[in-house]
Amino acid sequence: MSQMNKKAVKSIEKLIEAGFNNEKSILDMTMDDILALPNISVAEIGIINEIQKAIKANKIITFLGGAQNE
Repeated sequence: MSQMNKKAVKSIEKLIEAGFNNEKSILDMTMDDILALPNISVAEIGIINEIQKAIKANKIITFLGGAQNE
């Protein structure tokens, strides 16, 4: 059984708090939007990029479940 991707969940919480609360708004984020997020780390920027890729591929649940390579 896969572990929940806790870092991705925390990043999604930050996105929701910043008003990016659905797939379309997350996909539409620019790098400026991402960099404007409060207390964002370089690692979280990478995670947000992976979240965007998972949304595009319709595999967000797979990604959050930690099985993104399947």
